[in-house]
Amino acid sequence: MMNLKNDHLLDVLVCPECNADLQFKTATLFCTSCGKRYGLDQNAVIFTAPPSDINPSELRERGEGKDTPWRHANSVFLRNQLRQLSADTLLLDVGAGRGDFLPFYEHLPHVLLDVYPYPEVDVVCDLTCLNPFHENSLDVILLMNVLEHVISPLDLLRSIYTMLKPHGKVIIAIPFYLKIHQAPLDFQRLTHFALRELAQRAGYSVFQLEGFYDPCGVIEESLRYYRFWGRAGQNWLARKFGTMTLALMQVNLKLLRTLSVHPFIGDPFKVIYPAPMGYHLVLEKN
Repeated sequence: MMNLKNDHLLDVLVCPECNADLQFKTATLFCTSCGKRYGLDQNAVIFTAPPSDINPSELRERGEGKDTPWRHANSVFLRNQLRQLSADTLLLDVGAGRGDFLPFYEHLPHVLLDVYPYPEVDVVCDLTCLNPFHENSLDVILLMNVLEHVISPLDLLRSIYTMLKPHGKVIIAIPFYLKIHQAPLDFQRLTHFALRELAQRAGYSVFQLEGFYDPCGVIEESLRYYRFWGRAGQNWLARKFGTMTLALMQVNLKLLRTLSVHPFIGDPFKVIYPAPMGYHLVLEKN
């Protein structure tokens, strides 16, 4: 039998057609005013159909020793932000996927949203198309490695602005130096200039904006690309030469990591190094 798996949903959801309250009955949510019904898939409420060309994410084990430096930096950043929140903070994780960041906020009231009905998700919705949330109902919204997958990030930022309470926060991580991933739903890489402009156009104050820099990581990422995709179609001799060269470069890279510049967080408007792995932002609703 289908049931709502999250007790907070009826407190924050409204009918996107008429903004009336929703009730749950016989495996559907229905509008108390216009009668519109919204079904469930894996107990997630479906407001928009999942993209037909999506490449769903697989469940990956995360944690110490298993994450890339960028993902580790995301975890440190998010943990620091959530540490400042009170126990009754209501949080929405947009683009939650397989719940990669759920362990960081599971002690808080929360809702998980994605455009695909992953088992961990509570709401399936494309917020750039419609918005099923009460105005001024959420304290914090997460966009962790999500904005690059949104064709119109300004539309998304404007949509979630209405859902936030006054002075509510949006916590964002967005990669910059990263391969195309989850194709074909990977649309852009945004600079800190673009991120600040988008935030201001959507009506937010930029509370925090930092870059994550990893010079050796840039080299490491390039070597990984070559290792998996650059040797396709090569003959035996070329592949052998490539394997030996890559092994030597990996040894040199380990030495560089020990002796050279380590990963660091910096103000992207002041850091001279021009290639961040990604950005962390905190936006505040005015």
